[in-house]
Amino acid sequence: MLGTRYNMLFEFSELDWLFHDTEDIESFLNRIIDLIYKHMKITGCSIYLIDESSDQLVFMASEQTVGETGRTLDRQKHHLKRDDGLYGKAVESGKVEFDSRKRRIMAVPINRGQMPIGVMRLERRRRPFKHIDAATMRFLASQLANILENARTFMMDAKNTGIEQTYSSLEFNTQITLQGTGASPGPAYGNSFTLDRKRSFTELRRLRFERVYTYLELSKAIDKTEEQLLELQKGVEENLSDSASLIFTSHLLILKDKSFNNEIKSRIITGINPPAALLAVAENYIKLFAENENPVVREKVEDLEDLIQRIFANLLGDDIAPVNAGGRIVIAKSLYPSDILMLASERTAGILLVSGGVTSHISILAQSLKIPMVILDFTDLLKTDKPLPIVLDGESGRICINPNQDIVDEFQEIAKRSRKNERQPLIEETVTKCGKKIGLYTNINLIPDLEEAIKMNAEGIGLYRTEFPFLLRNSLPTEEEQYSIYKQVIELSGNRPITFRTLDVGGDKVLSYYRDYSEENPFLGLRSIRFSLQNPAIFRQQIRAILRAAGNKRIKLMFPMISTMEELRTAKDLVLQSFEELQEDGESPVMPEIGAMIEIPSLLAILDHICEEVDFLSIGTNDFIQYMLAVDRNNEKLKDYYIPHNPSVLRGLKMIADVSAAHNIELTVCGEMAHQREYIPFLLGIGIKNLSVSTAFLHETQQIIAGTHLDEARDLADEIISYSSTYEIERRLGIQ
Repeated sequence: MLGTRYNMLFEFSELDWLFHDTEDIESFLNRIIDLIYKHMKITGCSIYLIDESSDQLVFMASEQTVGETGRTLDRQKHHLKRDDGLYGKAVESGKVEFDSRKRRIMAVPINRGQMPIGVMRLERRRRPFKHIDAATMRFLASQLANILENARTFMMDAKNTGIEQTYSSLEFNTQITLQGTGASPGPAYGNSFTLDRKRSFTELRRLRFERVYTYLELSKAIDKTEEQLLELQKGVEENLSDSASLIFTSHLLILKDKSFNNEIKSRIITGINPPAALLAVAENYIKLFAENENPVVREKVEDLEDLIQRIFANLLGDDIAPVNAGGRIVIAKSLYPSDILMLASERTAGILLVSGGVTSHISILAQSLKIPMVILDFTDLLKTDKPLPIVLDGESGRICINPNQDIVDEFQEIAKRSRKNERQPLIEETVTKCGKKIGLYTNINLIPDLEEAIKMNAEGIGLYRTEFPFLLRNSLPTEEEQYSIYKQVIELSGNRPITFRTLDVGGDKVLSYYRDYSEENPFLGLRSIRFSLQNPAIFRQQIRAILRAAGNKRIKLMFPMISTMEELRTAKDLVLQSFEELQEDGESPVMPEIGAMIEIPSLLAILDHICEEVDFLSIGTNDFIQYMLAVDRNNEKLKDYYIPHNPSVLRGLKMIADVSAAHNIELTVCGEMAHQREYIPFLLGIGIKNLSVSTAFLHETQQIIAGTHLDEARDLADEIISYSSTYEIERRLGIQ
């Protein structure tokens, strides 16, 4: 290994001869990339130089691995903003920057002294970059700097030959690969569809109608729109019976509103063209909604804008006002849960969110509905004026715009394998390499998740997130509505064990119909069990519905985000009250097992006492890491601080495992760490016997467990726990 590095450094130190042996800067840079490919085992490399006159990064050379062995050279030149994404971050900081904790993309600044010259971008598909990789590339960058500064003269030639383009115009005819963050796994391929209601509605205002339409034509367009909405709603109700929140209710009510229709008629009678009359009335309603103090009413602005666009699509034709996203890659800045349901009903191929961040429940919902999704901090994509063919990988976070046929073929093969894996049931029993049984359960959010889990022969439901029927509705679900949903879950689960987590809202999971949500820091505010205890009527209604639905089955009931003994005991008392109320009503409920989800580090100090109050425990690693490290996990700017393998986090997990084992309390891990390859051996090594993951990760998690020997896992865990720095742990786990 050291010999290989030595040879590489030796070759890098002799770049002058390589430069003099080539005809132009492009050939030189392409040879540099060949050299990097030879030694760094990468799958992609790009070099950009800074053009001071335009303050932009000018693309000079790139290669990308296609499939297992093929490489393609991208000779198209273009410009990026100097502060764009990871490139700009490296230029500004003067340091090597990585895409995330996975460290599969590395941006290396090229500086001459303190003066930035350009930036190199390296990519790997699986193996993360290590510190020695960064040090090696810094050395290469320093060798390149003197030569590349002279290359700036080539910038003027580029401009004179018409190379200079803006990114927005380039994207129509050039293959571009961008790296985002995977939010919902799965491959997708299709033409883009930009979901930007404000922009789309503004464009409707600018329309100049070629002829005068009749009132009859407008009426037919409205009737057709109503039929389409009812059909979409029917599809949602059939496929998502537990969350069919009548997401098109607002649309349909507006269509039937007498004053709305009468205002349109009145304007048409005065001689106004029907589509112009429709727009004018809609404008008035939008103004009224937008100025309303009630946030629920304000949200109806988007419903109305969407409705009007649908009517215009039927009146003028899809080419003028397209609204259906079926089979397409939807590009959007933000989405509501109802938007995800709407896109699912239209059979959207994939979603590309370009705001740079996403709330966790949107990601979870996309996973439940099997819609691949990637988050990318690049809002310029919203400005595209025509559909773009896009390949999207919701697992790696990579997207390719205008992909060549090789890339399309590769992704279609990935999609084929993905569909094949979905149909394969799990091995009946999950065991380690040494034959030890491990409980492998699944997390579910909606009925389709449970149906998928049953097809895959999942052992049980380790986490049922009960908040989604609340989040996807326009009003609080009644006890009977909740009972109906939970009854379906109970019946479908059969004899499988199931853990109901009580309502977990607040933070980024806001109930649109709950008005008392004005908080400066919602993640440290009225959320999870705090919300339930401050709204005991809502809490007891949910408990009653769960106990009634369970019938003779003893389910598990888990309270989220417990931080004090008082919270736990109060919640248990409310469960007991609900239980006794049902008995008084002539019901025969079965008292559930009671558990707590450990997400707040304060619980560690009293964990011995907590164990005396519960039947089981679960660790929600996502929030546990967030609160242990004081890092907002949805904040893109803080992603480098959200480190699951921080020594404090790992020692905290070990403490929980030790205390629960001492009290003979069943313990399950159900956060993202439960399916991540680099952490599963550690979790098994500290004594975790149960993991609960999304259905998409069941196969892979079972395979990782099967390849893990507990003796080796325990040795690994003991070694890692002894380390005091993240760097040491990363080096041991091979994370960097």
